[in-house]
Amino acid sequence: MGTFPPNIDFLFVGAGASTTLLLMSMEKHGLLKDKHILIIDPDTKNNNDKTYCFWSQTNELISLRCKHLVSHQWNEISVNRNPQETLLSNHYFHIPAIHLYKELRRLINQYNFKRINSHVLDISSVNNRVFVKTENETWESSLVFDSRPPKYLPLHKDDAYLLQSFIGYVIKTELPISNNNCVDLMDFNVHQQSSTQFVYVLPLEDGKTLVELTRFGVDKITPIEAGPILHQYILNRFGGYQILSTEIGCIPMTSADIDFENIPSVIPIGTTAGAVKPSTGYAFKNMFHHAEKIAQSLKKNEAPQGIKKSSRFRFYDRLLLLILTRQPQMGKIIFESLFKKNKIKSVLGFLDEKTSLYQDCKIFMTLPILPFLKSVGWVFTSRIQRIKTPLALLLVTFLLLIFFTLTPVIFNWIQLLIFIGGMFLIGIPHGAVDHLLETGNMNSIIKKSFVLNYLALVFFNFALWLIVPIIALLFFIGYSAWHFGQTDLLEWQPNKINGSKNFSWGILILGIILCGHVLETNTILENMNVWKIPFTENQGDGVSMLLSVTALTWAIIEQRLKMFLCAITIAMSISLPLITSFGIYFIGQHSMSGWLHLKKGLNFNNVSLFKKALPFTLGALLLLVVFLFMLKYDYLSHLHEHVVTIFFVFISCISFPHVIAMSKFYKKKSN
Repeated sequence: MGTFPPNIDFLFVGAGASTTLLLMSMEKHGLLKDKHILIIDPDTKNNNDKTYCFWSQTNELISLRCKHLVSHQWNEISVNRNPQETLLSNHYFHIPAIHLYKELRRLINQYNFKRINSHVLDISSVNNRVFVKTENETWESSLVFDSRPPKYLPLHKDDAYLLQSFIGYVIKTELPISNNNCVDLMDFNVHQQSSTQFVYVLPLEDGKTLVELTRFGVDKITPIEAGPILHQYILNRFGGYQILSTEIGCIPMTSADIDFENIPSVIPIGTTAGAVKPSTGYAFKNMFHHAEKIAQSLKKNEAPQGIKKSSRFRFYDRLLLLILTRQPQMGKIIFESLFKKNKIKSVLGFLDEKTSLYQDCKIFMTLPILPFLKSVGWVFTSRIQRIKTPLALLLVTFLLLIFFTLTPVIFNWIQLLIFIGGMFLIGIPHGAVDHLLETGNMNSIIKKSFVLNYLALVFFNFALWLIVPIIALLFFIGYSAWHFGQTDLLEWQPNKINGSKNFSWGILILGIILCGHVLETNTILENMNVWKIPFTENQGDGVSMLLSVTALTWAIIEQRLKMFLCAITIAMSISLPLITSFGIYFIGQHSMSGWLHLKKGLNFNNVSLFKKALPFTLGALLLLVVFLFMLKYDYLSHLHEHVVTIFFVFISCISFPHVIAMSKFYKKKSN
């Protein structure tokens, strides 16, 4: 363990802009005095490796708080070397990274923080304490702020991943800049090279100028590519020049979601928290405002929150990034139209995500409409593809309702075929590869010890049903709710998955199904010799409806369409028989999700996974035959009145060891 200080209050992983801004806000709120603070970063941060810019009014908090960091500010902006426009009460501010690094050193010296240069290898949490492992030691803290580069979830077809790469020269020119109060925000008068490229010009102090070539593209721009373009641009515009320093950087521009690890007491900041606006690469203002919110939360002893993003503007960003990826030639045209046909104030408000929907529409009316319509089509097609399984399940449920209402005889045959086929193809197989989960090796041999342990758990559960059915029932409901919730929520990825959410969702699903079929459920419970649900049929329907509304509301709050479709499907299915309703959920939602998780986790295809599952699938069917044999000879006399009861007892017995295996599998994959 790290030896200094013995109890770290705040540990910062990274010593960049987000860390500095957060410490500045904490200082303003009096949160640094007598605190033990550790900062870990592999870089010494002694070079001016990047530039931060933002626009704001001079009396805004960010302008006032960062005034001592600003090296230059401008009140006019030009695009494509068109006549400049004044920003009125706004200014465009420039902060060299070295100023932030110096500010961080001031804070370190003033408050006696500890700083070490090392790579962080792992972050974990145990009992509300966070452990940060570096190359040489492990440090412990009560709260960690993590600004390491983010990891992204796998891209969907409507996601884009671009790079905003840039190479800039700080130069001295023979000819002076004609207007030192004007920034050339985007000058597209350079070759686009199958990307979106522009030059960014900032007049600095002492006759210096930053001339930067920026590319929005799949490939990062290289010095070999940028050199000739910058050289020709500078010669044509400024004449002879001398390079004083070079600035090189790259910022991700993506609509993909960040893969948050959700480690207790670890707060993402900076790019990891989603501070970078995907369509522009600007991040400084978001980092500042997030830092201020974190400091305010800490002062109130509240848990710090993440950066809240507007779903509307995230959609706009997604559309633009798809265009820049698939139609890069349109980038120049779109940006030129944006600035040429709209006031700078309106554009900056739009980029700050402070415009109304009406103002957004006015801006979009000035842009080429066809590329955006195509982009909307790409998003729509991809979203339909992503929800095709829950949509298909909803359609099947609707058709079953029609057959059940109009032709019960045909319905019985259809549901029987669907149920038997579904159980054989996916319902039982998704729980029949548990022998592979520990190793993840497709060629793992089934060990006798594994089979014996598995059967022991099955017959333990079976014995529990014979001896104390009420305990067996409660046990079954408990681990089923946990397992259903765990599988569903891992599939939908709502915010902050935890055990209580898993259990709550599973209880909701079981409650909707069982209370919506209270007469059938009570018949089964009576056959099990346990208590019955104390509701009439109408009361059960009312409770089921209330739980359905709760599930739908939860899905809306989480903004998860698949979750919403599942809740609608289950709510619709309560008008069907109990076994059908349960089968729709168990096979169509739960087993399908579990099967997809196994395919991905074990890296199998459908055929190979089914073949590996086949021995245990046949074994499970053999166990069912044994159950029926025991029923015939009256060993389960208290269950023989209703075959559905046999099914649920059978499912409970074979699912218990499966739930244990899958929980270990999910835990292993999350680490």
